[in-house]
Amino acid sequence: MIRIVLFALSLLVLAPGARAEEFIFADVYDVTGTSPDGSAYEGTLTVEIVSDTTYDVQWKIGTTVLSGFGMRMNDMLSAVYLFEDGTPGLVMYEAADDGVLEGIWTARGRPGLGTRS
Repeated sequence: MIRIVLFALSLLVLAPGARAEEFIFADVYDVTGTSPDGSAYEGTLTVEIVSDTTYDVQWKIGTTVLSGFGMRMNDMLSAVYLFEDGTPGLVMYEAADDGVLEGIWTARGRPGLGTRS
């Protein structure tokens, strides 16, 4: 009996949450955020579907273009990219109910986190 209960509980923990429909990422987002040093920036994020779980991403912040790839899980998108000096960066977004992406980012070996929305 205990095995059946534990099995049923493990299914509840491992089963993905029921969703009315899967979130669909837009092709382009306006981006605003802060760097780890507190300075503000804005630009655009382009998201291109590669497969049902992977995406190419490109940020244009002023004259800087950062490219990378990402993967999704439900309404979350994580991506890796390279800064102009070759330093890898990582961003994690979650889609809000209104479709806005809210997230944080960091760069390898650099202190602090930045924000993106």
